[in-house]
Amino acid sequence: MKKLVFLTVLAAISYTASAQKDTTKVVDNKGTIKWVISNTTAVITKGDSTLLYVTPQQLGDSSFVKFANNGLTKNGQIVELGGVLNRVTTIETSASNFLQITGLQRGSNTNDSVMVVNPSTGQLKFISASGLFNALTFSNGLTKNGNVVELGGPLTKETIIGTDGTNKLKITGLESGSLATDSIVVSASDGTLKRVTAETLLQSGDEYFTATGGQKNFVVAGSPVAVSKVSVYRNGVRLMPVIDYTTVAGQVNLTDALAALVVAGDVIEVQWVK
Repeated sequence: MKKLVFLTVLAAISYTASAQKDTTKVVDNKGTIKWVISNTTAVITKGDSTLLYVTPQQLGDSSFVKFANNGLTKNGQIVELGGVLNRVTTIETSASNFLQITGLQRGSNTNDSVMVVNPSTGQLKFISASGLFNALTFSNGLTKNGNVVELGGPLTKETIIGTDGTNKLKITGLESGSLATDSIVVSASDGTLKRVTAETLLQSGDEYFTATGGQKNFVVAGSPVAVSKVSVYRNGVRLMPVIDYTTVAGQVNLTDALAALVVAGDVIEVQWVK
């Protein structure tokens, strides 16, 4: 039997009450059961005239504990963190008093689990890292291929990529195309990308008119404003821009000097390109 160190106290003060005895008893080194002095009082009464015994821990160590549970373990005279919880346990934190664990080792997204919290109750649970990833879905131009998320897939909503003079959108490594078989990507005023064929991008027209004597104005639907994009011929002879004719949107106007030379039956040809 482990020997305990006992203090012997002789009761010498005469009082009628006997409140110094603790309900706890100890056994001395001879096997005799002895009362223990309560550490809550400092008076020994006449009724306690028998020899009383107390261990050093019981006498002066207020941190002395007998048992530990609910996540704590008693190791000798030391209480350590670790053990089975036997009731619902709440740890309350705040923005200034938060829970922090340092020194954690790096984990594995294939072998380890991820801790999650119930947003309503705060209860902690865990799920596998692969389970967490598999619960995610990808759409709107992204495709999941095993554990890899790849760029590619149908867009499911209007998608805007913002660029500016510093943050430009670039695509490198494009192959050479052909105007005869491929389309050209164009941008609308709101930035929406569309494609058109090269044939539709290059707009042109060619119209003939049989003039009346002195006719000056000729309506040409779709012709551009810029005179440099319009060619005018009188009876097969090309006229000089600005000197012989001017242009506005959808119309060619001969100058007064040239219009004076036009006779009935002259053929005026207008060619234009955008």
